[in-house]
Amino acid sequence: MLFRGGRSSGSRPTGPGLRGPVSSVGSDAGDDQAEGKLVRVLPRTRIYEARATVDVLETSSPPSLTTKMRAAFGDGKFHTPREAASQLGDEIDDCELVAAIGEILLGGRVFDRAGNYLRMRPRGPGEPVQSLADLVDGLDMSAVPRTEPAVLESGADFNPETDAAGAGPVVTTGAPPAGLVLSDPPDELTLPTSMVASMMSAILAKRGSGKTYLGMVLCEELMATPDPPVPVVFDPTGAWWGLCARSDGSPSEGLRPEREILLLGGPKGHLPLSARHGAKLAELAMQLAVVPVVVDLSEMAPAEQHRVCADFCERLLAMPKAERRAAHVVFDEADEFAPQRFGGVGGEQRRSLGLVERLVMRGRSRGIGATLITLRPAVLSKNVLSQVDALYLLRMVEPNDLHAVKEWLAGFERNISADQRSRCLGYLPVLPVGTGYFLRGGEQVMFRRFHVRRKRSYDSSRTPDGLTRDAPVLRAPSAAVLARATRILSDGPAQEGG
Repeated sequence: MLFRGGRSSGSRPTGPGLRGPVSSVGSDAGDDQAEGKLVRVLPRTRIYEARATVDVLETSSPPSLTTKMRAAFGDGKFHTPREAASQLGDEIDDCELVAAIGEILLGGRVFDRAGNYLRMRPRGPGEPVQSLADLVDGLDMSAVPRTEPAVLESGADFNPETDAAGAGPVVTTGAPPAGLVLSDPPDELTLPTSMVASMMSAILAKRGSGKTYLGMVLCEELMATPDPPVPVVFDPTGAWWGLCARSDGSPSEGLRPEREILLLGGPKGHLPLSARHGAKLAELAMQLAVVPVVVDLSEMAPAEQHRVCADFCERLLAMPKAERRAAHVVFDEADEFAPQRFGGVGGEQRRSLGLVERLVMRGRSRGIGATLITLRPAVLSKNVLSQVDALYLLRMVEPNDLHAVKEWLAGFERNISADQRSRCLGYLPVLPVGTGYFLRGGEQVMFRRFHVRRKRSYDSSRTPDGLTRDAPVLRAPSAAVLARATRILSDGPAQEGG
């Protein structure tokens, strides 16, 4: 209540909102009145005191951890959960991080994952709520961003018009490097055998760019090791029989004197193959141990090819530990066995996709590696492609294929500079035959440009020219190997031969 005091003495009205009579002398209120000031006179009650305190101290509540992490991930880049929290000065435990990620998922967001890194994006129309359990499975919440500099490419930039990649002989001067030599010169790309044996990789290239050729070079190197993983090749094109002959067309003695190769099915097979032999193939590969097996499916209908592949993967994954050996399975034209979309070939292709996907995701724990070869990465199952550890990139020109590679490369923005990724994508459409990039993720990121070395076996994958006649002499396995394989592939249970 306000009033204006005057100079006259006396008393003023009293009431519940006033202090009572005010003296004109010896009183602070009287002094204020004497100066003609406005004075707020309020009863000294708890109501007014509390209200005054609220007016002074009332502020908005601090943002929650979920809000802060959503803001940190809002830049559209990959971050570890710990990094997203530490950027904002939060000291929190792993459970709080998981809870915050779960709230972000319920708020209409999804995460792309690359190792321990997450990238947030809006949930698309019709896209289900992402599973928190699947997202954080194996995710190291304590991981911090890598501090190493970007991985450097090897070799000088090439000239697409003059670079004759792979045209020269294999370099053999000096001590050979340890591991699998895939390039010429060898120091461009030589990989440790133990890494490749259980690695899930993909060779991506357009038709005629050398993808099958590179796959054969990889198999040559695996077969040349003293104790190799069992190579099994699924060949729906009928192009891999050249491994059984030398480059000049003479019979191959193997890359080691004792190495034999068993070719099943197709017009040049050592033994015939039927659609019901898929499960037996897995037993045969494990029992023949060091003998590589090439499965030629070129004379089978698509549904039969898919059945063989599905039965093989199912039996290989279910095989008891005592019967398993390390194996490396090569799927040429992998989009046939693990497509992104299905054609009109029925349920066998769906079954094949599910089992190939399971092999790629779960095979490492069973000592199984795989290499998927395709000319169209855009039509290869995204679930399968997202699980590979490494890519071999040869020439590609289709925009959708380049976009698929671009998305895969984006997961390595902390290890590969933006300039390197840009140059890689820019070069892919003009790469000479036999020139490519190798990229491996994980804890030891590798990024290399390389020239594929020449094959030691016959080049049966080259494009026919109508003039050259393929008439090499193929080496046949020993009678003992053929007899043992015949028994295993028979209708009865597989037996150990004496």
